Amino acid sequence: MKNIVILGHGVGVKFVIESLLFSNIGYNVVLVITHPFIEHAADLEMIEKRKYLYGDFGYNVFNVKDDYNIPVFESNDVNDLEAIDLIESYSPSYIISIGCRNIIKKTFLQRFSKKVLNIHTTPLPNYRGAASDSWMILNGEWGKKKYGCIHYINEGIDTGDIIEIEYYDVLNYSYPIDIFKARMSIFKKLVVNALIKLSDSHFIPEKQNTDLATVFPRLLTLRDGHIDFKNWSGEDIIKFIFAFGYPFAGAFCFLEDIKLCILRAEFIKNIEFHPFAYGLIVGKTASNEYKIAVKGGVCLVKTLEVNGIEVSQNKFFKLGKYLK
Repeated sequence: MKNIVILGHGVGVKFVIESLLFSNIGYNVVLVITHPFIEHAADLEMIEKRKYLYGDFGYNVFNVKDDYNIPVFESNDVNDLEAIDLIESYSPSYIISIGCRNIIKKTFLQRFSKKVLNIHTTPLPNYRGAASDSWMILNGEWGKKKYGCIHYINEGIDTGDIIEIEYYDVLNYSYPIDIFKARMSIFKKLVVNALIKLSDSHFIPEKQNTDLATVFPRLLTLRDGHIDFKNWSGEDIIKFIFAFGYPFAGAFCFLEDIKLCILRAEFIKNIEFHPFAYGLIVGKTASNEYKIAVKGGVCLVKTLEVNGIEVSQNKFFKLGKYLK
């Protein structure tokens, strides 16, 4: 049996462990290294709050010890000598990064030459970097077939040669949680097929076309999720609301000094407004769903949260007031 060490967190760790347990290809996960427990707090809090959305895709990596009898080691930086020596003590055939928070550095790569892999579940080289679900929504990837891959890690960011790819569908009007589930679903097949390819001494991985590369940074909803009603089209606003929607806290705006998070909305192309009206609350439906004037029509708000709690829109929205 050949040993695998995993660096990272999340349900992808679970899926890789299970895929190797049931595949009979001769590999076994023997160690998981993750960032310190305290740094998991925000992710675990969100999973708990939206557990009805996550279902089986919400996983605490620290459960690996009880679920699979695999040790879990916390490290501030996997490049530290302590972490490197620990990994080496397990004699890994491969080390697989699954959402590792650290950039793997030269010293690490030299110690484990040609053994360090990364699972990146958005298309490379087009989606290097982070926050892939939200960026794919913002960039208009709804309704398209995309792929994830497993690739070698080198000294760049998501620049290594690709070993294997696996496709999934980005459905129309997907939220980040929907794309996340689609991406995670490819893990089991992806890692097994990659390891089978790597067992072939004649296998040659595919080099990335650097000319096609784009890099997107991690997004923070509380910082980046502010809706710009004045300057964006209605279609762009709807994409933005979905991109910062479930499982996240929601795209936000302000009515006077009250912060409002819009989790669900619909763009209706039924009327044109002068730009001076953009952001104005212009009407509501019989079911008290409010209409916001935007470029090209109205944004019909479906779900509103304040301080993380879903609220009735008529308690906060006021006709003739601007959202900013």
